[in-house]
Amino acid sequence: MTLCAVTMTRAGGLKKYAGEFLNNGAGSRALGMGSAYVAVANDVTAGYWNPAGLAEAEGFQAQFMHSQQFISSIQYDYLGLSRKFENGATLGLSILRLGVDDIADSRNALVGESLRNGYLDYSKISYFNTADYAFILSYANRYSEDFTYGANIKLIYRDYSIESALGIGFDLGARYRILSGLHAGIMLRDITTTMMAWSTDEKEFITPSLRPGISYQYHFDSIGLYLQPSFDVNLMFENRQSSAQLHMGPVSADTFWGMEIGYRDVVFLRLGYDDLERFNGGIGLSITRFGIDYSYTNYDQELGNVHRISFNLKLK
Repeated sequence: MTLCAVTMTRAGGLKKYAGEFLNNGAGSRALGMGSAYVAVANDVTAGYWNPAGLAEAEGFQAQFMHSQQFISSIQYDYLGLSRKFENGATLGLSILRLGVDDIADSRNALVGESLRNGYLDYSKISYFNTADYAFILSYANRYSEDFTYGANIKLIYRDYSIESALGIGFDLGARYRILSGLHAGIMLRDITTTMMAWSTDEKEFITPSLRPGISYQYHFDSIGLYLQPSFDVNLMFENRQSSAQLHMGPVSADTFWGMEIGYRDVVFLRLGYDDLERFNGGIGLSITRFGIDYSYTNYDQELGNVHRISFNLKLK
């Protein structure tokens, strides 16, 4: 959903899309796999997808992603940082921004009673930006060799120039190794129901959602190749009805499918289908401490396709 659509939803009093901008994802690797990443997450982006996965993120990691959506009208940026400490705990910070920049404001530029009887004084047209921000602080640790857990505290700020909103929320995550190569993950978002307080005294609520996932990595050691299929289900409780893939009463579910093919942990190919049944794909290259990933999401011709690029840094 675009920023403008979220604005219209809020103005119309519907609360079920209050946190929609938080569903844009993080990292070209995950998005190239169709966002089926809850059980896969084992790098700095786990702070967004499943904080329990940060326990697998060794050393210091940083990642930046940029994308332009809907014919470059919307800018989306992600920055992630994580650091693993000697006691086994990992801390992470994720920053998200979804914005529309340089919007023309002609309210004070009209000379005359109307355009029919007057004209626009272009020197009086001003420009402003509008954006949604999220700041996510993550903690992860290992309970056992096979089980990791994590939690998020997130601060949400929405700046629409003439009004703004502020909210705080909490997430929980877990990741379990069932067998060698087989992982299950679960992410519980907005566990206390996140309230957004607007400067207009209006309040919105982001309802909790539950996202389990599973992934299996199969290795062909003789040729240095692995295949990693993954599958997520996002369960929501805000009465999305036919806007979701499956629904029953107030409960709805969307599915995500993904696949990563890696060769000697250097070159990667990714494919996936997301909740809107769009094809996603991507490629990646990792050389020692540095990596670059690209992902693509297929939209229709009018809205244009989405291209994303991520830069990764890993230091021991």
